[in-house]
Amino acid sequence: MKNDNQYRSLWYTRFQGMLCILVFLTWGLGDALTSLYMVGQQGLMQEGNIIVRYIIADYGASTFVMFKIWFTLIILFTPFILKQGYDYWMINGYLVSFITGGALAMILNMQAAMNQPLLILPQHVILIYISSILILTNIGELIDKVTHPKTRSFFDCGLNDLRSILGYMDTYEQKRRAGHV
Repeated sequence: MKNDNQYRSLWYTRFQGMLCILVFLTWGLGDALTSLYMVGQQGLMQEGNIIVRYIIADYGASTFVMFKIWFTLIILFTPFILKQGYDYWMINGYLVSFITGGALAMILNMQAAMNQPLLILPQHVILIYISSILILTNIGELIDKVTHPKTRSFFDCGLNDLRSILGYMDTYEQKRRAGHV
């Protein structure tokens, strides 16, 4: 049990890191940019989300993209901040749900922009998204209970790497200043 409190480098948790990047690209940027493309092609009233319509109409497209990026980052890192113990697979299920929802939203936005019949209804995308969050996080929680993974999360390892780099830079700066005195 000596290694329980040791952090592994961020690069050892690549799977979870790739999931975080995919969430950011699909649910964050992809959905926002395809929504703007669809609004540009079909008009603002084609957007089904009333909050998105309000932000774009009153504050502009760049504010909407910035809002979506910040909201994505908050949603993305909330489970890493609130987690207790080792919830590796539960968090992975959470991330996969956002990837699924973002990918489906991008597909529907592009179909609406090109005036094509929709693959599925937007209400079904929301249902799939919420269902996948419930199902995949519960499956992940069961896997975590059975396997008890000793892997730190991508977020924890990244913060530890940042702490190490800043500590090294501070030590280097102190040595440099001591050499000039």
